[in-house]
Amino acid sequence: MLELIGQTVTIAILFAVTYFEVFMLLTYIEEYNQMHFVPHPRTPDAELPTVTIIVPAWNEGTTIVGTINSILDLDYPKDKLDVLFVNDGSTDNTLEVANEHFGNNPRVRIFSKENGGKHTAMNLGIEKSNSTFIGCLDADSYVEPDALREMIPYFKDPEVVSVTPSVQIWKPDNWLRHIQAIEYMVGAFTRKVLSRINALYVTPGPFSIFRRDLFGKIGNFRAAYHTEDMEMALRIQSNKLKIENAHTAIVWTIPPKTLYALYKQRVRWVSGFLKNAYFSYRHMFMKSEYGYLGVLSLPFAFISIFTALYFTVAYIKAVIKSIGEEILYRQAVGFHFGWPNTNFDPFSYDLTFNRLIIYVLFLGTILYILFGVRLVRKQYTIARGTLSFLFLYGLIAPFWLAKSLYNLITSKEAPWR
Repeated sequence: MLELIGQTVTIAILFAVTYFEVFMLLTYIEEYNQMHFVPHPRTPDAELPTVTIIVPAWNEGTTIVGTINSILDLDYPKDKLDVLFVNDGSTDNTLEVANEHFGNNPRVRIFSKENGGKHTAMNLGIEKSNSTFIGCLDADSYVEPDALREMIPYFKDPEVVSVTPSVQIWKPDNWLRHIQAIEYMVGAFTRKVLSRINALYVTPGPFSIFRRDLFGKIGNFRAAYHTEDMEMALRIQSNKLKIENAHTAIVWTIPPKTLYALYKQRVRWVSGFLKNAYFSYRHMFMKSEYGYLGVLSLPFAFISIFTALYFTVAYIKAVIKSIGEEILYRQAVGFHFGWPNTNFDPFSYDLTFNRLIIYVLFLGTILYILFGVRLVRKQYTIARGTLSFLFLYGLIAPFWLAKSLYNLITSKEAPWR
C-alpha cells in the first residue's frame, strides 16, 4: 500500500512539473517574435524622465568604484541621472573609497548611516531623492551602458510600476561560477516568460527600476527576512500592479566563488522566499484574482522546493537499494573482472512512464538553457558549464533547499553573509 501511495505521489509530481515546464516553453514559442524582433525605438533625450539610482553598500570597498562608474557611464542624459550612494555602517574602507573617488563628483551624493540592513539604506535613498523613477544597484554589480534606455520604455504602459533587468554572471572564472552563469541564463528565460503573463515574484537588487509614486501607494522597503527584493515584488503583485522584464538590459553581478559561499547565499534567498510566501503572502496561493502568479508561478515555486527534496530522497534510496542488490548478487555469483557487456538492445531500453517523463523533463531543461543563452547572447550556442549544470547542480542544490526548509519550520533567520 505504501509503495502504491509513493508511486501515485511520484506520478502526480512528475505530471505537475512537466505541465509547468511545457507551459513555459509554449509561452516562449508563442511570444518569440515579440521578445526578439520588436525593439523599442530610441527615446529622445528630451522625453526621458529623471532617475535616481541608489547604491546601498555594506563592506564593498573592493567593488564600489566599478559599480558607481558603471552607472556614470550609462547612455543617459547626465542632468536626468542622479547617483545616491548609501554606506550602511560598513566596517571596512567602503566609505573612504567612495569619498576618495566620488566625493567631489557633483553627480554622486554620498550618505552614511549606522548599519540597519539593505532595506533601511534603500529607504534613506528614497527619502533623499526627488526623481520620477527610483532604481537600485547592488554594490557588487555592474550595469551595461544601454541598460537604462532599454528599461524606461516599458513604463509607457501606465500599469507597469517596476521593470527588472537580465542579471548575469560577471566573468566566471571557475567551474562553480560557470554553473551559476548557466543558472542565471536559465533565470533570464524564466523571468522573461513569467513577465509575459505578469507572474514575476522578485525585483532583483541589481538594477530594478520603480516608479517613485509606487512607494507612496504601497510603502517603502521592509526587512523581509533579508530578501526585501522578493517581498517588494510580492507586495506589488498583491496590490495587482504590474512588473515587467527587460531581457535586453544586461546587468553583471559577482557570484560566490566557493561552495560554502554559494550555500550561504542560497540559504538566505530560499529561506527568505519561503518565509515571505508562507507567512506574508500565502493568501495569494491558488487565487485566480492574482492571475498566473496566484495559480501557477507562486505555488509552483513554493512546492518545487519540496518536490526537489522528495526526489533527492527517492534517488538516494534507489541508489542505496541498487548498491545493496548488487552486493548480494556479487556475493552469490562471485566477482569477475573483465570488459562489460556492450551489446545494446533498443527494445530492452527502460521506457516506463516515470522514466519517460524524466527524459522529457531532461530535454525540457536543455531547451531552457538554449533559450536562455539565446536571450542573453542573441544566438543559440552551447555555453561553457552546460554539462556541469546538468549533472552537478542537482547534487548541490538539495543542501541549501533542506537548510531553508529547516529555517522555515524552526523560524530560524538566515544570516546576510
